[in-house]
Amino acid sequence: MIILENTLDTLIPSLVDIVEKAGKLISDIYNDEFEVIKKEDGSPVTKADTLSHDLLKAELERLTPGVPVISEEDESSWIVKSPQYWLVDPLDGTKGFIYKTGDFCINIALMENDKPIFGLIHLPLTRETYYGFNGKAFRNLAGDLSPIHTRHFPANGLTLLLGGYGKKFKEQEDFFLKTYPITKIMRLRSAIKFCLIASGSADIYMRFEPCYEWDTAAGHALLEAAGGILTQVNGSPFLYGKTHLINEAFVAFGQKP
Repeated sequence: MIILENTLDTLIPSLVDIVEKAGKLISDIYNDEFEVIKKEDGSPVTKADTLSHDLLKAELERLTPGVPVISEEDESSWIVKSPQYWLVDPLDGTKGFIYKTGDFCINIALMENDKPIFGLIHLPLTRETYYGFNGKAFRNLAGDLSPIHTRHFPANGLTLLLGGYGKKFKEQEDFFLKTYPITKIMRLRSAIKFCLIASGSADIYMRFEPCYEWDTAAGHALLEAAGGILTQVNGSPFLYGKTHLINEAFVAFGQKP
């Protein structure tokens, strides 16, 4: 099965239903007791990650047979090569989930020739779903659909979004603080940051610490559909299909700087 960009509209209701089911599962676990397990690389994982993965993989394969699903929680899937594939993070922001900050989400991107052409981010606690493709982006809240767009840079200063790694990259942060008229800094975990820029609530998101392609692909597609851009820190294009699926530093803007 090949998913054409102009037929994505017909898949969206089913995709929203799928992530709402996974989000309900995650929320139920979040509000209960759960065990935290360490992966081989030292990162944490919970049953919310694995059960969300199981549900999303099964439902996506049922909805779009023949389109492979690459998921953070299935290392055997990482070597799949196909013109089209789903790139999934079943629970982005596991530390936010564990520490009960609320900063976690589900990421689903449709990749074509290693480029994100559709991105969907679901926030389980608020039941918001953001998605974008082909120059249009939306926020779905319990069936109430609203178009979203990035904002022009405010005259009174920009809002900068950063991760939760403290002062580890202070030198790089200071450089950007001197380069742009930043008046507000927010630190958040997960791809929720892309939703804030895409919907016009923030202006810049910078990440200096490596992450994986499933951490950015959905947000990248959403951001571009809403009018923003994402590049490497030096301004060169941000690429996918890399060895081990690892991203280096990047910067996302609501408008071209």
